[in-house]
Amino acid sequence: MGLKVQYTDTFEYTFKVLIGFIRNNWGDKVTDDFIKETDKTILLISAFPNMYKPSSFDENVRVAQVKKLSSLFYAVSNDKLTLLYIVDSRQEPFWL
Repeated sequence: MGLKVQYTDTFEYTFKVLIGFIRNNWGDKVTDDFIKETDKTILLISAFPNMYKPSSFDENVRVAQVKKLSSLFYAVSNDKLTLLYIVDSRQEPFWL
C-alpha cells in the first residue's frame, strides 16, 4: 500500500493542458498511452516515493520521468504524496 496521493490545482491544470497538446499533435492512441504511463508512474511513486531524484531547485521536490520527454514534479511528506505539476519539453511553457 502506497502513500495517499494529493493532486494540486496546478498539477490538474498542467496535466489537462499536456493531454490536450498530445491529443492535438499525436492523436488518441498516443494520448491514452501517455495517461496509462502517467498513472503507472504515480502508483510507483506512491509505493516508492524516494525512487526519483530531487530537483535541482529544491531538494524537497522530486522529478519523475513519464515517457522520455515529460517530467512530473512531486513532494513527499510523512503520510502523503503531493503532485505539483507536469511538463513536457516539446510543449511551449504554460506560463509564457
